[in-house]
Amino acid sequence: MIFGRLVSVLFLLTAALHAGSADRVKIDVGGMFATSFETDMQLSKKGFPIGGKINTKDQLGMDSDTASFRIGGHYRFSDSHGTECSYYGVRSDSHKTVDRELEWNGDLIEARAMVDSYLDMDVFKINYAYSFYHSDRVELALGAGLHITSIRLGLTAQGKINGVEKQNTSESSSVTAPLPIVGFGGEYAIIPERLFARYQANYFYLAPSDYKGALISNTMALEYGLMGHVRAGFGFDSDVIVVEMDDGEKKVEVETGFPVSCSIFRSYTDKMI
Repeated sequence: MIFGRLVSVLFLLTAALHAGSADRVKIDVGGMFATSFETDMQLSKKGFPIGGKINTKDQLGMDSDTASFRIGGHYRFSDSHGTECSYYGVRSDSHKTVDRELEWNGDLIEARAMVDSYLDMDVFKINYAYSFYHSDRVELALGAGLHITSIRLGLTAQGKINGVEKQNTSESSSVTAPLPIVGFGGEYAIIPERLFARYQANYFYLAPSDYKGALISNTMALEYGLMGHVRAGFGFDSDVIVVEMDDGEKKVEVETGFPVSCSIFRSYTDKMI
């Protein structure tokens, strides 16, 4: 699968405090629009050869554009210590007569079979952040936490299966991957109280015998203070998630990445004294 670059356009409405004073609490509520969401997925049964991965866009015809609700928040314990969390979900499904062979859970689904499929993904993030440098214009922080990805996928087919006409097969699976992450972030006031640039990156890789997970996540954004406590902004995101799990009966593999376009409202409810 070709992940492509995750180019996300963030249109932010942000409730901000005066420059030079750190916000203690903020709540982000808004939407995310994925402009080219596609995934490579595979479900294999124990004792059967591992088949090729199925691309949800090219082979199953899943919609590559999808909208999602997004919520997040931040709480700062002191000038240097804080925690942040966020959630978004992605839903995609399809109903298609396939034009090539597919292998799913040990079954060979031949071309011209009718296939219904779905892929649901929920992403939760919770991080601890340590601000090691903080001035009126610049803040730099290191972070560590959990990136929890819950994936549900399924496929139902009707047609010629395993060489036999007029057959049916249906199989689904799910995997929840709590990935510990480390990260770095920063914000710079290009024009105090007006124009801000921010960046955040999170990374992780884990590969024991029955489980593998990897994450690369980058966010860059510009935010402009319109009036009072409101900002508008533009940014870029890049996310790649790889999850593999073998429970002894089935093996699930998912690789996903997608450009997104977001519209976010943020409200700050308190500030540091």
